[in-house]
Amino acid sequence: MNSRERKVRFEEMFPWEVAAAMAEAPLCYLPLGTLEWHGEHAAVGLDALKAHEICVRAAERSGGLVVPPIYWSTDWREDLPEGDYLTGGIERGERYHVPGNMFWVRPETFRNLLLDAYEAMRRRGFRAIVVLSGHWSIEHNIAAIRATGEEFRRAHPAMGWLLLTDQEVVPDLHYPMEHAAGGETSLLMAIRQDLVALDKTFETDDSLRPYYANEQAHLRRRRETQSKYIGVDPAVTDASNDPEAATTERGLALLEAIVERVEARAEALLTRTTSGSDR
Repeated sequence: MNSRERKVRFEEMFPWEVAAAMAEAPLCYLPLGTLEWHGEHAAVGLDALKAHEICVRAAERSGGLVVPPIYWSTDWREDLPEGDYLTGGIERGERYHVPGNMFWVRPETFRNLLLDAYEAMRRRGFRAIVVLSGHWSIEHNIAAIRATGEEFRRAHPAMGWLLLTDQEVVPDLHYPMEHAAGGETSLLMAIRQDLVALDKTFETDDSLRPYYANEQAHLRRRRETQSKYIGVDPAVTDASNDPEAATTERGLALLEAIVERVEARAEALLTRTTSGSDR
């Protein structure tokens, strides 16, 4: 079957299409992300949007199905004296609670959600699960996902399970462990050009200020910080990965390489699992 003709989005399929797709390849892709500030220039759902698109394109090649992305996750949490708290974010010690961060759930909630999702996939008849996380909080989010996979595999050793991030599969390309910078922004431009506004990159305290009338602490911190960006981390010391330098061309090159490598690992996982060697 031509990959362009293959339907892979689980929520858009009829029951008989699901059955046929699973008979061909009992492989399920689970994209994960967040609802999180990615600068003024990118949509807050960037992490899940890119993960979902990568999974869809990979499944069109490998077979299998893609379930809808999960935008809720766990991450670090800092409780504040007044009873509020800060969650997530990569600001270099600036502790901004920037508008847009609305993804945090308790670690036990996240764990149970993922385990229940895996179990539903297993009971449905899937043999292999590929989890692709577009959010890269290594010590919290990624660690929590990995722990659920280990727990699931111990309970069901015949199942194949694999965790990947879009960043880790292309170590040879210029895509560092960044946040909302040139790489991620370029990817989103390639996927959804309408969800990127590069002209807004530095506009928090300028043309966008009226929209933050009720976010005075946010505006104050933007004025006070010595960082070039607020809540953006290019992860390199030069300007080669700055978000305003993002391009659709770079995004398309990254997207093609990531999809190709995710698809190859998914196919290998399914082959090992169905042949009985992934135990």
